[in-house]
Parts: sequence; structure tokens; C-alpha cells
Amino acid sequence: MVPAMNTQRFIALATLFFVLLFTGQTTQAQEELPLGASMPEASHPLIATDGSEQTLASVRGEGGTLVIFWSNQCPWVDRYEERILEVFERADEAAIAVVLVNSNDANAFPDESREANQQRANDADYPMPYLKDEGGVVARAFGASRTPHVFLFNADESLVYRGTVDDSPGDPGSVQEAYLMDAVAAVATGDTPSTSSTRAFGCTIKL
Repeated sequence: MVPAMNTQRFIALATLFFVLLFTGQTTQAQEELPLGASMPEASHPLIATDGSEQTLASVRGEGGTLVIFWSNQCPWVDRYEERILEVFERADEAAIAVVLVNSNDANAFPDESREANQQRANDADYPMPYLKDEGGVVARAFGASRTPHVFLFNADESLVYRGTVDDSPGDPGSVQEAYLMDAVAAVATGDTPSTSSTRAFGCTIKL
């Protein structure tokens, strides 16, 4: 039998490996879209889960637009999914559109394909569009590097918040700073978010 201390050490190392595997740096660092910028590549064709072609421009909301880079196999996306659905409810009340974008290379990672997007959207009953960014054109334009990585534009189509969802990726019960929800609430009332930029946390986008 393996001594208890060795077992605990093995578990700790395995956990560290798992975290590094999914949260390590991308091979090519991307510069994030600057605050105040308008939405880039808004007319670039993206593929919806039903196979239709859409663009970020076609799904914009009157009150603003929240673009979230997403994944089908990222454990941090799994942890944040319910919280994003709660953000959607608040955003929808204020006519702020929410759109999920998957930019991962489906050739290298089949679970990131449009078909896999469709399966996930159906399983979770997503109320928002889930679009496939073939070739990572939109991710590169935004400087998105993580999933989730969020970009919130106000009614004037200016970027007012970018970064992470909140300060507790692993445990929703321990959230102290709900950055994204607070930013959505500010945009809903025509205000500027008190926190406009945070560091995105999650799995790397594989372009």
C-alpha cells in the first residue's frame, strides 16, 4: 500500500498537472482589444449550431453585446456555465445580447467542432447563440486567449469590460467580486462599470 503522504503528494502533483495543462499560456500571446474599441470582425461569418451563417453584427443587442469565448471540453467553462446562464437572464432584461464563440481548432480537437457545439447547446438548453469561429479569426481580432474570456460592449458599441467572470472560478459560493454581472448591471443603466478590466482565467484557446 502507498503511504498516505505519498498518495496525497501524488494527488497534488496530478492536480497541478491538470491545471497547467488547461490554463497554460497560448503559444502565441494575443494583445487584448483595448477598452473603448468597437467590435472587431463584426461582419466575419460564423457558423451557428443549426449550420446557418451569422455574424456578431447580426446578433448585437440594442442595450449592448456580451461576447464570451467558449469551449466544449474546458473544465473551467463547465464550472462557469450556470453562472453565465444567470448573467444571460440579467443581460436579456436590458436588451444586452449574449453570444458564445468557440474558436478552438476542431481539426486538432474534434470535441470543439460545430457538431459538438450543437450537442452542448442542446444538452444545456442554451438561450443564446453559440457560434463557431473557424480559423480563429474573431479570437485573434479580440485578443482572446482563454475560455471563458469575456468582452462586454455598451449600447454605443464601445468595449467597457473585458476579462474574467468573477474572482472564484472553482466555487460559485465563494464569489466576492462578480465582475461580469456588475458590469452588465452598469451597462443596463447606462453607467460605466467600476471595474473595466480583469485578467481572464480558464483554458487556453487552441488556434
